[in-house]
Amino acid sequence: MDKFKDRQKAFEAEQSQKEQTEFEKRNSRNKIFAQYILDDIGQSDNSELLREIILSDLEEPGDEDIIRKALDVLAQNNGSLTREDLVKKLSEI
Repeated sequence: MDKFKDRQKAFEAEQSQKEQTEFEKRNSRNKIFAQYILDDIGQSDNSELLREIILSDLEEPGDEDIIRKALDVLAQNNGSLTREDLVKKLSEI
């Protein structure tokens, strides 16, 4: 029975590590994406807005939440990027 528990603990640790790695990769991607948005609206140094865009991806699974936030930011700041531009950029990163 100890072997089973050891294997289960090892599996859980591996899964936890995979989830952490995925989260870090996605967070890095979102940071690059947010900077892309800020560059378009001429606010490259706006760390508060950068953070808002990055954190918006935690609202729901998938990319719709971060795309919605990006479109909102672009609309409020006369950005030139379209939804298609955003989807393309996310797929490239």
